Amino acid sequence: MQLLALSMLALTLFRWPAAQTRKSGKVLHEPGAGPGLLIVEGQQFPFSLNDLWKSAISKVGMAVEAEFNRAGQLVAIRTISESGGASRSRPAS
Repeated sequence: MQLLALSMLALTLFRWPAAQTRKSGKVLHEPGAGPGLLIVEGQQFPFSLNDLWKSAISKVGMAVEAEFNRAGQLVAIRTISESGGASRSRPAS
C-alpha cells in the first residue's frame, strides 16, 4: 500500500510533458529570399512557408500559434484566427 502511494506521488510530481505544446508568438520577418523569423517567449525561430507554416498568408507583426514537440522543436506555425483562437479584428459587413 505504501509503495502504491509513493508511486502515485512520483507520477504526480514528475509528469511527462505533453506530446505537443502550443505557445503564442509573432512574425518578425516574412520569408522571402531567406527564411522568415518568428519570436516565441523571447526566443527566435527561423521558418519557411514550405515546412512549418500551416496558414494561407504571412505578415510582419502577425500573431501566431507555434506548436512544439516533446523535445522542444518547432513543428508547426498557424495564425491565431485559423487555429481556433480569437480574431483581433474583423471588417464590418
